[in-house]
Amino acid sequence: MTLLIYLISFLEWFTTLSIEIIAIRRFTPIIWTNSISTSIILWVILLALSYWYYIWGKNTQKMEEKTLLKKLVFNVVLASIFYLCITFIFDKYILEFLINNINSYFWAILLSSFILFFVPVFFASQTIPLLSEILKWKNTWEKIWKLLFFSTIGSFLGSVLTSSVLFPILGVYKSAVLDSLILALIWVILAFYSFKKFKEIYFTGYISCIMLILSISIILTEDFTEKYTIYKTANSYHDIEIFESNWKRIFSLNWWLSSWIDINTKDSFFFYIEEIKKNILQNKSENKKILVIWAAGFTLPAELSKEENISSIDVVDVDSSLKDLSEKYFLKENLSKKINFIVEPSRYFLNQAIKNNKFYDEIVIDIYVWKSLAPQTLTEEFFKNIKKVWKNIYINIITDRKLETDFSKNLFNTMQKSFWQLYYKVEEYGNSDKNYITNFIMTNNELSNYKKYEFDSNFWVYKDDKNSIELDIFKRGL
Repeated sequence: MTLLIYLISFLEWFTTLSIEIIAIRRFTPIIWTNSISTSIILWVILLALSYWYYIWGKNTQKMEEKTLLKKLVFNVVLASIFYLCITFIFDKYILEFLINNINSYFWAILLSSFILFFVPVFFASQTIPLLSEILKWKNTWEKIWKLLFFSTIGSFLGSVLTSSVLFPILGVYKSAVLDSLILALIWVILAFYSFKKFKEIYFTGYISCIMLILSISIILTEDFTEKYTIYKTANSYHDIEIFESNWKRIFSLNWWLSSWIDINTKDSFFFYIEEIKKNILQNKSENKKILVIWAAGFTLPAELSKEENISSIDVVDVDSSLKDLSEKYFLKENLSKKINFIVEPSRYFLNQAIKNNKFYDEIVIDIYVWKSLAPQTLTEEFFKNIKKVWKNIYINIITDRKLETDFSKNLFNTMQKSFWQLYYKVEEYGNSDKNYITNFIMTNNELSNYKKYEFDSNFWVYKDDKNSIELDIFKRGL
């Protein structure tokens, strides 16, 4: 019986930490991963955990084992229902609604986290205190310490396995469904434990069975895809969708069109791809080495690999699945042997490149996609590391066309200070009087039709140690 109780503590804390990782990942396509959103989600979950500890002594010590079991069963079943039927169905819509209607980045994330996670975590977190009350026999404290040991192991595995195993195999949403299934499974364990004691707990049995069957069905069912969707998944890093219509095929990352090609020619339609390609091909030197940071659909590397004077193209990205997806579903052809795909974070790669004295003739940075802006790639330290391995650099930046926001001014200041000279070209389309978000091509080279950027002393420079990147992105009007 004691082993069953330890198993329950392990499973409950597995789900709690797993949910924490899933919550951060589910928010990522909307607000990206940053210290503000992560800290708020962690605080809400910890508050839900600690609040039960605060009221624990007032209630549980007066309960009999029968009452404790009833409450425990009710809690885990309610948490299972909440996660499956509310949290991971409405999380995107609630967060986007609050982001768009509350003029506060902090409060929008805080309210979203409370609505989506406080209630289920509060009920599920009662498991350990309730189980410790049940362990009222000889060597009680020894058993409680073991209970805490198994719960800690469960929390460790819940966080590690969710991101490294469950996301790649099941995807983000089905990983959340699995956690709901595990909570319903706890009822089965409790039912086995109390079979001869308290048959009254079976009033929740029907609901638990429904949750088990529903969860298993969702996990085994193929993901729903739209009419034109070729492939769709959500892994540890991105929500990915590849779809085509008529003559075009699109590679979408986090609901943003990251690559777009003609199905027949495989050429890209994006302005910045054609502009960067044109600038790189103007340099006719032999055996050129190219570095592209960020893979997406591999459109630019695939086009550049056709040029005879380009000997190698290193493509760096953290998502190991992108190459296979591009070859199988997007480009639908094997990439050139000139293309070397390196699965590493860009900052780590640059540090290693500097250490190994690597040097590139041309560097392309294409990691800034609308709202998916990783703060660690927007600082002076990052750009100065780029400077150590580069000759010519081209950066695709998406920001406000008139450069009037704190984000665009601070970012352009940061690049100008890092490179000493900075030139840019803006993609003009739509109503030029409206300060819409558009693409900028940034370079260290003085090219025709490019404007020179002058450092604005009224603004500052983003640094690793001190910056306002997350708030500036929100104020930019995402």
